[in-house]
Amino acid sequence: MQLNVMKVNHKSKITLFLIITIFISFQSCYKPSEQAKAIIERWYLKKIIIPKNVTFNYIGHEKPDTNVLNHQFKVFVYIDSLGCTICRLKLSEWKVYIEKCRSLKYNISFLFIIQSSNYKELEEKLLLNNFTYPLIYDSKGEFDKLNKLPKGDKFRTFLTDRKNRVVLVGSPIHNKKISDLYDKIISGEKKDIENYSETFNINNQLNSTTDVILNTNSINLGKFSYHSIKHPLFQIKNIGKHQFSIQTVETSCGCTVAKYDKKPIKQGNTTSIILEYKPNSIGYFKKTANVICNVPNGILQLTISGEVVN
Repeated sequence: MQLNVMKVNHKSKITLFLIITIFISFQSCYKPSEQAKAIIERWYLKKIIIPKNVTFNYIGHEKPDTNVLNHQFKVFVYIDSLGCTICRLKLSEWKVYIEKCRSLKYNISFLFIIQSSNYKELEEKLLLNNFTYPLIYDSKGEFDKLNKLPKGDKFRTFLTDRKNRVVLVGSPIHNKKISDLYDKIISGEKKDIENYSETFNINNQLNSTTDVILNTNSINLGKFSYHSIKHPLFQIKNIGKHQFSIQTVETSCGCTVAKYDKKPIKQGNTTSIILEYKPNSIGYFKKTANVICNVPNGILQLTISGEVVN
């Protein structure tokens, strides 16, 4: 199947320019700006393709929404099988945002497409989190193949119109400005180009990338008791020409909590990240943390490992 591409008129081109500028301005330390721009240009007004005979799953939901594909707006969230699915879904943040949309009576539905090899375990965790929103299980990666999705979680959330055409790329739960842009479009409050430019400061300077060095990217904690809490520390020195800033740190499991300073780090200065680890099982472990920041490739990966004993 081919993606349907609409002809973009002059007004749509201006809208696209503003959306790209806003998105890059607030996401630039996640990915290089040229990559973000190319992704948004490619996806704007393209149609999300839903595989034939798709089955919607509802965890603990007695009366599923059979009209889920017919709302004025839809949000598609795709999560692949890499890392901790529950952690990456950010269920608590999505629940807050979805309930806000419901309270405002927005005509919008939310679809979570999950690629996983262990749906039974996933459903148990979703049920514990009281997650009752529609799910599509993409066990064979068909949804990803049909749509040729971009890489990176930040680029795998789409706001679409009634015909599944993408009008925004990006997640409203990661950034307030993008959340505000969602609200303006969904509510219909801002429809013309001038209002968009009035609402958002599209002249923000893009964060420039910088070079850093780490004292280490992997720490082995050795053997320690199940009742212990470890605090391995990683140091990052900014050796580039621009300030170094961390947008967020995504850990592979809820047992690992990242603690860090969000203040920009000047050239020559050093900052620290602590990965607090509280064991939830006995045995060997290996946990990762992705530091989303303004280095050239947009990400630094840290690893902790060891053995938890009783």
